[in-house]
Amino acid sequence: MYDLIVIGMGIGGITAGIYAKRANLNVLLLDKGAPGGMLNNIETISNYPGLLNIKGADFADKLLEQVKDLEIPYNFEEVQELQIVEDIKKVITNKNIYEAKNVIIATGTKPKFLGLDNEKDLVGRGISTCATCDGAFYKDKDVAVIGSGSSALQESLYLAKICHKVYILNRKDRFKGEKILENKVRKTANIELIFNVNVKEYNESSGKIESIILDNGQKLEVSGVFIYIGYKPNTDMFQNLNILDETGYIIVNEHYETNIKGVYAIGDVIKKSVYQLVTAANDAVYAVSNISKISN
Repeated sequence: MYDLIVIGMGIGGITAGIYAKRANLNVLLLDKGAPGGMLNNIETISNYPGLLNIKGADFADKLLEQVKDLEIPYNFEEVQELQIVEDIKKVITNKNIYEAKNVIIATGTKPKFLGLDNEKDLVGRGISTCATCDGAFYKDKDVAVIGSGSSALQESLYLAKICHKVYILNRKDRFKGEKILENKVRKTANIELIFNVNVKEYNESSGKIESIILDNGQKLEVSGVFIYIGYKPNTDMFQNLNILDETGYIIVNEHYETNIKGVYAIGDVIKKSVYQLVTAANDAVYAVSNISKISN
């Protein structure tokens, strides 16, 4: 039995693993995908202390390197359910069943979509939520980015280096992302800003996006649409537990513990005022500190 199992290997989960190892806890990290989580979808990180303009994927590699250096065990398996049997936490994956005294949930978020009729069918056929993953497919083509936050602005700047033209579609009359990114966007010649609009319809040809129709009647001939309208917590596998609020976020106390003793949550899966890499790492330190005090 493990002292601690951490579900998720984004920056929060890996930080939890590092601090657990240093506290001499028997810890296991689990993730269904690539280590680093959403870091792998970020072109450049410019606001993490001590790291100057590092690529998200490179940051993820450094985190995994530290995990390996500390000899922290980790497995790539998809967690399907968490069961509580008295004081034992059973983590059920697609491959194994693990037992632990404590669990930290650090599963992050997943992108929201517009919800249009043919949207799901067009994912990977013109619709994407990751410019760094798919931008190269649209070299010298026209694309649209939907959103008003920092992610939309940053990924638009990345796409502008590859694509012929980038339309940023904002349903409001202003951006809510970082001002420094907005200023860069406004100075980029092949980015066009369109405010107070929503995408009404995707037009397709041969199963791929050919154009989009806006609710102001405007038609844009684009080959790709990149959606950055926010995220929702990745907590579907914990629906059997009474730890979620009405929007799917995990409810925790000041120690990042849920209403189930020994079950904690950190990072983007909890409701808080600021979602940043540094705050996810901070959450991990507090959670592990509490577990360490109880375990020792």
